[in-house]
Amino acid sequence: MKVVLSVLMVLFLQDDLYKEGVAQLEAKHYDEAESAFRQMIEADASNSKAFEGLARVDIARKDYDKALEDATKSVELDGENGDAHYALGLAHAYRLDFENAAPSLEKALSLNPDNAYAHYQLGLVQYKLKRYDQTILHFEKFLELKPDAPEAPQVRSILKTVRS
Repeated sequence: MKVVLSVLMVLFLQDDLYKEGVAQLEAKHYDEAESAFRQMIEADASNSKAFEGLARVDIARKDYDKALEDATKSVELDGENGDAHYALGLAHAYRLDFENAAPSLEKALSLNPDNAYAHYQLGLVQYKLKRYDQTILHFEKFLELKPDAPEAPQVRSILKTVRS
């Protein structure tokens, strides 16, 4: 019984640390976010979400090689973590490796079809790859999910260009 309670406590703490890390990341407190995600790893080195969180910190810091490493580790630990595939796609895209970004973002969308920003990023990647039918598909879905997003004017402009 004691072991079960200990495991449950670690799981609850992991969830709290993840939420704290995400909140710190959104507040642009990258050192604090990294600290929360590293605490998760110290408690459980097989926690995919911790490495996904670190990848997001790396991306915010523009350390795309490190982001690729952390996102890859996250996907290896849990291939069903859509956020990990999204982070991996972003890392590839920011490294201008669009050929590898596309399948990662597609996998993210297969796990979470309503991830508006995965549609946005995949639309951009497909645009760079000159796959305009796919650009249109993903940008239209992005606009359906987030019609008032700050990126919406840019998306509409690109759509106008690829449709003409």
